Order: sequence, then structure tokens, then C-alpha cells
Amino acid sequence: MNQSQYEVPIMPAPAARPVTVTPIAGRVHVIFDDAEIASSTKALRLEWQGRAPQYFLPLDDVHPGILEASDTQRDDEGPGMAHFYTIKTLTADGVDEAWYYPYAEGDFAPIRDLLTFAGARIRIEVTEV
Repeated sequence: MNQSQYEVPIMPAPAARPVTVTPIAGRVHVIFDDAEIASSTKALRLEWQGRAPQYFLPLDDVHPGILEASDTQRDDEGPGMAHFYTIKTLTADGVDEAWYYPYAEGDFAPIRDLLTFAGARIRIEVTEV
């Protein structure tokens, strides 16, 4: 046997993660601490291979007065810099549980300036209109 049989083959670099952004046929409800804080028929669903789907809604579809701008920012591979909000309701606060991408480009451009939500007390429901 020659030495080349023991060499590990070089694997090609993984393909870029395919990204799809699609409008939702129905209404997206964002529930925080068992209360609806947003409802939209203009929501988009971001599907990105290897990650859980995310729903993005216009700020106008979030109940007024519950979002407080946070100083938190995070640079996310793909959509870019995320800017965060803290959710404040009468029953609970959700620190940095809402965010948006003001500079999203390319495949991520459709979600620019739309809000997404995540956290232990966040639940997303999609219903027919």
C-alpha cells in the first residue's frame, strides 16, 4: 500500500445555507406571557437551512407601548447587525426578546426592519384569516 491510501480526502466546503423568505397565508400571532402582543397578516417566514424558522412582522402590527429600545446589538451571520427591544407588559418583561435587522441585504433584504421574537415566554401561532 502506498501512503496516499491513508490520506484523508479533502472535503469540499459546505454550500452556502439556502435562505427562503415567504409571505404567510394567514395571520401570525405573537404571544408573550400568555397574552397576544402582535398580530399580522403581513408576516414573513424566514427559513434558513440548519436553523429554526423565524417569523417577521411589521412594527405597526405590534401592540403599542410594549417595546422599549435596548442597547443590545448582535452581528448575525447573514442578515447582519441585529438591534433589540425589551418587551414590557403589565405582567412581565422580556429582555431582548424582540429584534430587527435594519441593514439586511441580499437574500435577507425582505426582512429588513421587520421584527422577530424569541424567548422562554414567546409563542408564535399561525391561523387562517
